Amino acid sequence: MENHVLRGTDTARTTLQPLTDSDALADLLGTLRGHRVRELRLALPRRPYDRHVREQAVRLSAELAGRGAQVRVLHLRDDSRDPAYADDTRRIAAAGARMRALPHLPVWMAVADRDLAIVPPDPGLGDSSATLLRGRVLVGAYQALFDQVWARSAPPPGAPAGAERDVLNEREREALVLLTAGLTDEGISRRTGLSVRTIRRTVAGVMAKLGAQSRFQAGAEAVRRQWI
Repeated sequence: MENHVLRGTDTARTTLQPLTDSDALADLLGTLRGHRVRELRLALPRRPYDRHVREQAVRLSAELAGRGAQVRVLHLRDDSRDPAYADDTRRIAAAGARMRALPHLPVWMAVADRDLAIVPPDPGLGDSSATLLRGRVLVGAYQALFDQVWARSAPPPGAPAGAERDVLNEREREALVLLTAGLTDEGISRRTGLSVRTIRRTVAGVMAKLGAQSRFQAGAEAVRRQWI
């Protein structure tokens, strides 16, 4: 089914729309599979959504990764008590998505490019299963939140030798993510609360580890090595 909320996108205009129940949320995730999505950020806790919603999220992630989109997924580290959840994360990873494990993940989130974000329900919008957000500023805030958590997360068990946890410290990882997102040293300073001087020193250290001669080259090389 073609979901009307995906038509006529105005990414500069901020809108919030309640998704009334789990079926509406699952339908929207299913509809996204038919759209050209270049990048998907997904935070996948076990709850609060039912198996039908999670299945649609898994199929969306796997299909986009299979088409060459950049898919990043945050999931729970301990999946021993939920074999279905463990199977879901394995399916996503097998399709080529990049995975990070966390001990706790209370918030469900799906962010597609800079176009939309699906987040937990807003009590101010009445009873709903989730909230669909549109608009660059609002969606960008959720992108930044996801990226900060991603930067602080350890790679999953079995990560290849040279994984970033053995190469970069937490400050360097966060600076690298924000650098790749296009922020200036001043912008990274405002985001992290560190001085511009500290940021410049940190970025210089990251570039040296990557053997990069420019910020652009550093970002491209970090993506190639899967450091971010």
